[in-house]
Amino acid sequence: MKRHNRGVTLIELMVSITVVGILLGLSVPTFREFTRNNSVTAVQNELVTSFNLARSEALRRNRPVSVCASADGAACGDETTWQTGWLAFTDRGTAGTIDGDDVILQAWQNTNTTLTFLTTGPSYFVQYASTGMSTAAMTIDVSWSDCTGLKKRRVAVTATGAITGRIVDCAAALP
Repeated sequence: MKRHNRGVTLIELMVSITVVGILLGLSVPTFREFTRNNSVTAVQNELVTSFNLARSEALRRNRPVSVCASADGAACGDETTWQTGWLAFTDRGTAGTIDGDDVILQAWQNTNTTLTFLTTGPSYFVQYASTGMSTAAMTIDVSWSDCTGLKKRRVAVTATGAITGRIVDCAAALP
């Protein structure tokens, strides 16, 4: 009568565990970079969405609409960082300030405080005229604070109001 062994030997088990360990060691750093890049991409997409909303609402309402940095989602003030969040609002009075009959259209809160936002142009707001054109050009770079070996995302608003988002190297300077 033949006897069939069921199960694995100790050597087979050790080889399997070693292979799984090697595969995990190679995939964990890649997965971390993948999740970090996705976080930056999500914030870039939210910024592009907010600028597109402001531009389309300026055209639809035939009045200026602004997007500004905001810590509380209710006021712009003199916030100079986009790290805490931003909002879009109708902007009839003082440019970049919520006053009078201005209406907040939407607010975005950034929950990832490890991201860095670098800007050129006006430091805390972009205003779209009723024609859909921006009153000033602005560039915002979004990246991890330790951007070594990763890519950052750049959102650019031109004076004509066009919005672009692209990937740039961490070493790339703002224009």
